[in-house]
Amino acid sequence: MVTTRSSSILQPRPHMQETVSQVCCDVAVIGAGIAGCTAAQSAAEAGASVICVEKFGTYTAHGADIAAVGTGIQSAAGINIDGRLASRLIYQWSQQQANYHLIKTFVNKSGQVLDHYISMAADYGLRVILNDEMTARPDWDMLEDRFKQFRSAHKFIRTKNSTIKDSKWNAAFFVEMVFRSALEHGAEFWFNTTAESLIREGDCVTGVIVAGREGRRRINVRKGVILATGGITDNREMIERWCPLALRADKCDNFPVGGNMGDGIIMGQQIGAAVSRCNPAPVIHPVNFSAIGPGINTSWLTVNRDGQRFCCEVAYEPIITNARMNAPGNVAFAIWDSDYKKHILKQEPQKALQFMDGLEAAVEREVAKGDYYKGETLRELAEIIGVPPDALQKTVERYNKWCDMGFDEDFGVPGRFLSPVRKGPFYASKVTAWLLTLAHGLHVDHNSQVCDEHDKPIGGLYAIGNVQGDFFANSYPVTLPGANHGRCVTFGRLVGRALALDTDINGYQP
Repeated sequence: MVTTRSSSILQPRPHMQETVSQVCCDVAVIGAGIAGCTAAQSAAEAGASVICVEKFGTYTAHGADIAAVGTGIQSAAGINIDGRLASRLIYQWSQQQANYHLIKTFVNKSGQVLDHYISMAADYGLRVILNDEMTARPDWDMLEDRFKQFRSAHKFIRTKNSTIKDSKWNAAFFVEMVFRSALEHGAEFWFNTTAESLIREGDCVTGVIVAGREGRRRINVRKGVILATGGITDNREMIERWCPLALRADKCDNFPVGGNMGDGIIMGQQIGAAVSRCNPAPVIHPVNFSAIGPGINTSWLTVNRDGQRFCCEVAYEPIITNARMNAPGNVAFAIWDSDYKKHILKQEPQKALQFMDGLEAAVEREVAKGDYYKGETLRELAEIIGVPPDALQKTVERYNKWCDMGFDEDFGVPGRFLSPVRKGPFYASKVTAWLLTLAHGLHVDHNSQVCDEHDKPIGGLYAIGNVQGDFFANSYPVTLPGANHGRCVTFGRLVGRALALDTDINGYQP
């Protein structure tokens, strides 16, 4: 269990600095990412005066999918996700450390919330689809609970006549849309402006001190401050303290660099807020078969540096990455044989056909680049990747026995995902772990209101996005693909609107 005691990572509470000016608004939002822009838009749309402060020169966004349950798009496609089951599975992935009420609120409200933005999309030259091309695996909702995934991923895409800026990140289209809408409803965005400290008077946060090109300014708020400052992905000291496992990832796709320094945690603790009591759930994805592109993750026999099998290989992200990052030497290899096309079609019968053309050539290109390893025999492959040949041979023989049986007695891999290793030449690749983001934040209640060490809500202070604690814990679940963006959008809208209307998030109406 993580501790919330103070340490060197926390800056001392600053003395109240002189300010060159003071302004007043209903709601101040700190951070202009997907959560902060959504909160600013929602509060402004509901009639509140809003100032959104961002330390960089523009809003930030990356990634593709936004999860929701119960949208009109899903209904039209005949998709009916069992919300109670989805909530329970996300909660179980947290080892029951997370706040179940937050999870349930997201699952129950996300469809209404996203439908609101789907209805706006056409006005900005966007349309919304289910991400069947990449993320959605149409029959994974039929798997046993620990592997189950629902078709929750929505993707905003530009139409031919869209004026939204092009980007490789679909989430950027959504963020620009809500940013523009926020401006149209009167919200102000102060870019290149850093939030330095919160102002607490008695039991309530009443403002924030910010510093920018015009000097230090004090923003006084009538309704509240919403922290949307991101997680701790860029703060090595915080990661060492709360989630050292994440340091064993091979690379980090987080950006902008320096954007996720735990600013909200620091500012919150300076005025008496508690850090989430949950262990963080880093969003880390594996790659072991890049030749097929991002559309399908494959399930191959996986061995450690000793040539021994050590984990369940079903391509469900936390299962693979958690195991690899705790393997000896922090290294693991995926092993497959020349029948890989047949194995892939068995694993993903409803999706794999679209990836078959040219696959052999793509695999050989990966070999030529040195990203894949190839051996005519298992012994040759073992020597190339540096694992004991005899150990690998014994591992393969045992694994092939489970393939013949159709069930894995060691790790419980279903027969569909067991791919025997028999026909040479044989291939291997390193199992790569990519850290996308590391959410860890402040302790909040069921309304996403920040609490102190005694679980008492601090008036006027809310946390959303990756600085919202208590939503994920231990392992990031992909039960609802796109869940992290989905909760950013859902709580951004719920909290922004609730503050504007002087209600709570459960009183949400579209």
